[in-house]
Amino acid sequence: MNKNIKYIYYFFFIAILTSCSTAEETPIIPTGVTKSYDLLNTNSSDLNGEVTFKENTNGSTTITVILNNTVDGINNAVKLRRNTANIGGGIVVHLNDIDATTGKSETTIAKLDNGEVISYDELSEFLGYLSIEGKDFNTGEFYAYADLGPNVLTGAKTVYNLFSPDLSINGLAVFEERKKGTAALTVNIFEINDNTELPTSLHIIQDSNPQEIIHPLNTIKSRQNGFSFNELTNINETTISYKNILKLNGYIEILDENNSEKIISSGGIGSNINAILN
Repeated sequence: MNKNIKYIYYFFFIAILTSCSTAEETPIIPTGVTKSYDLLNTNSSDLNGEVTFKENTNGSTTITVILNNTVDGINNAVKLRRNTANIGGGIVVHLNDIDATTGKSETTIAKLDNGEVISYDELSEFLGYLSIEGKDFNTGEFYAYADLGPNVLTGAKTVYNLFSPDLSINGLAVFEERKKGTAALTVNIFEINDNTELPTSLHIIQDSNPQEIIHPLNTIKSRQNGFSFNELTNINETTISYKNILKLNGYIEILDENNSEKIISSGGIGSNINAILN
């Protein structure tokens, strides 16, 4: 082999080693900029805690989850997902599992699972949610969550009573405002039989049209303890805000799963004269 070529290979090899060594030894140093969100439990668990996003000087972000009420031996999965916890969404990043002994998960990332580079600013205001989920035999179970960025609830909430045919209160419709201006809607009834799914819908009475606008909602399910979780961003192909929803002349209706003529529960919302606040 030519002597000059040998030298080229030698220096190329040394350059690679030096580069790898430098990358491995580059310390992850926090800038001091952080953002935290509360982790709330679902109706399937009593897990709660906090997730914190920490900016690092090398462009990465460290995501730390502190979870309370963990059970020894059960290391729950942690995932960053799109959309909201109410309706669920695709996985963006698989984070490190919760250590059941410490209740902690810590992951440093600079890219999403698909290879897309993402900054601290983008992650800390991500239009999605962080979820704590089951593993192994409990895969698919959803235990705790933190809605992020524009999905965070502002605290504004309006609760309406729902009534059975005998006019006794047997459920609630809860509208909550998100930071981005839309509404999260949770509908539930207090008692439900096992293995039951009840069709649920939002009806809007129109002053200039005898035909009501019917907006389908997610069914109320016994396996969700009698809840229906929804996001209201548009109705009848028109964008609508939380504040405008509260002005609608409407009502919510829950039907028997085997008889569409049988009303299980209903109640007015917004400007409906039959709307009764809880």
